[in-house]
Amino acid sequence: MSTPIPAPATPAIPLSPDVRTAYKALYDENQAAIEATGDFELLEALNASQSNIGGLLSADDQYRLNADTAQFQAMLKQINATNNGLKTLQTKIAGIAGGVAKFGAVVGAINKVLSLVPGI
Repeated sequence: MSTPIPAPATPAIPLSPDVRTAYKALYDENQAAIEATGDFELLEALNASQSNIGGLLSADDQYRLNADTAQFQAMLKQINATNNGLKTLQTKIAGIAGGVAKFGAVVGAINKVLSLVPGI
């Protein structure tokens, strides 16, 4: 897992093109992961993240159209909520990845035993 890039204290609103592109790419990657997983807990987390990111992109669109202070504050709140959700998802995925490595070691040990004791 790579270390996340810390967000600026107050992000530029509307989102800068690079930040918007990064959220859009994350949205697309989440969608691919949603379609590829059968893990219920991970699916729940991915769907929640997908909803938050979609809401953030929609809020950015609305801010671009209306550009007012109330929407700025609402969007800032949405950014913070989305990023907190992303941190939770990142932790959950890291835990799953760690579990995969642990289970890989178990499978390796099983294979070794079965190769040494083939008659079972």
